[in-house]
Amino acid sequence: MTTRELLTYYLESELDKVFDYSANRQQTQAKRGYEREFSEAKERAEILQNLIEEIGKMIDYA
Repeated sequence: MTTRELLTYYLESELDKVFDYSANRQQTQAKRGYEREFSEAKERAEILQNLIEEIGKMIDYA
């Protein structure tokens, strides 16, 4: 397993959490009582996505 594959695995896990905590299918609002969990999962997903993109750039550059 590569670092990129592992990060993608964690990204998918966080995106599942975002979906679970979402009040709508567009995933723009949290369910009542899950605002913190929703926000944190979205933040983690964004960070992981950025890391995956950076790794992709490093691989393309090498």
